[in-house]
Formats: sequence, C-alpha cells, structure tokens
Amino acid sequence: MADRCAAEPQHCVRVTAVGRSAAGRLVVQTEQLAGTPLPDALDRIGVPTVGVAVTLTLPLLELAVDAGAGALLLGDARADDVLVDDAGAPVLVDHPPDADPGSAPARTSESPGAVALLHAVRLVWERVDPREPCRAAVDDAVTGALGGAVEDVRRLVAVVQATSPPRPVRWEPPADVYTVVAPPAPVPTGHLALVRDALERGVRLGVGGVRVSPRMVLVGVVVAAGLVAAGVLGLQGA
Repeated sequence: MADRCAAEPQHCVRVTAVGRSAAGRLVVQTEQLAGTPLPDALDRIGVPTVGVAVTLTLPLLELAVDAGAGALLLGDARADDVLVDDAGAPVLVDHPPDADPGSAPARTSESPGAVALLHAVRLVWERVDPREPCRAAVDDAVTGALGGAVEDVRRLVAVVQATSPPRPVRWEPPADVYTVVAPPAPVPTGHLALVRDALERGVRLGVGGVRVSPRMVLVGVVVAAGLVAAGVLGLQGA
C-alpha cells in the first residue's frame, strides 16, 4: 500500500485512504473509477484501428514494464479489471492477493498484475484486423512477453510503438438509447392543404385530369388576361 500511495500511477487505481477496521484489520480505500470493462469496450468499438489499439495497450505495457523492473507493485487482476474511461484511457483496477473478499463473490481466473496486463494487451490486438501488416509482429511479441522477462515486455513496447501513432478512442453510444427521432410534421388540412397540394404537385384540370404546374397556370392566366384586354381595347376603338 505504501508503494502504491507513493507511486501515484496514471493508469492504475489510486489509494485514497488507509486505516484500520474495528477488528484491527488494515482497510484500504481506493478511488471510485467510472469506466467500461475492456471486453465490453471492445464490443462497442468493434474492430479497433491500429492507432486505437496503441492508445489502449501502450499505457498497460508501460505499467507492466514498471512492475517487472520492481518500480511498481501490482496486485492480482483479470482482463476485465482493465477499465476504459470516457476519455478512452485504460486504467487497471488490481486487487491485493491476500485481501479479504468479505461478502463479495469469489474471483476466479486471476493472474498477477503484470500477466493480467499482457492478457489485456493480447485481447485488444486480437480484435485488430488480421490483414494489418503489423499484426504478425505484435502477436509474436505478445507471445514472447507472456512467457518471458521484463526485457521481452520492453521489446513488445518497442514493437507497439512502431506500428502507429496513438489515435483517440471513438465511442459510439447505443442507437436505441441515444438516437433522437424528430416528431412528424403536422399535416395541413382545409384550404392550406389544397394550396400546398397545388404548389407541390400542380393544379388538376377537371376531375381525374392531368396536373399542370402552377407556373404554366400563371402564364395561361396572363395570356388570357392580355387577350381579353386587347379585345376590349379593339371594341372601344371600333
């Protein structure tokens, strides 16, 4: 706990308070994180681009390097103990190996923190399109890091850094929750409906007759008015 309090890591859960219970047991309070478990986040992202995979995995690999070098102590964790916050940053929520679970359900499939980080990294890169040229090199480096030493993790960091610059994670909210459908426009009735129908579809000539555009009707009215005026003037001159 002293190590975690002094480290203040950016991508690992922080300790906010340390004390003792009434029974004399050590009690540690960690920060309350809001985020999406990594498997669920990948389901929302779909097929991550190489840049997004770098954003999600490079901080985890740097944590694994620090843990392997003895600069940071990590507890046990699973792949779904990696959260992706609203900004797209990964955060490890590890658990002390000898912690008293209390009434919480038993946790299975836990691994030491550094190993869990590598499993999370592999989970991300397995979602990347296998046709990407970098996939083979990354997969080989991940396999070597899982069974190797801290130098193999450093090699994996170099391989990931060489694939692409980091790219922001684009969150797509579920359509059935956030899609806003505009209400239908009111349908005009009465004289307004007749005027709108004439402007949009034309003026109907007779019952069941053809429709003529308002422009042609206007031209016909002007021509007819001109003929009437010419006839009146002709009669007056006679």
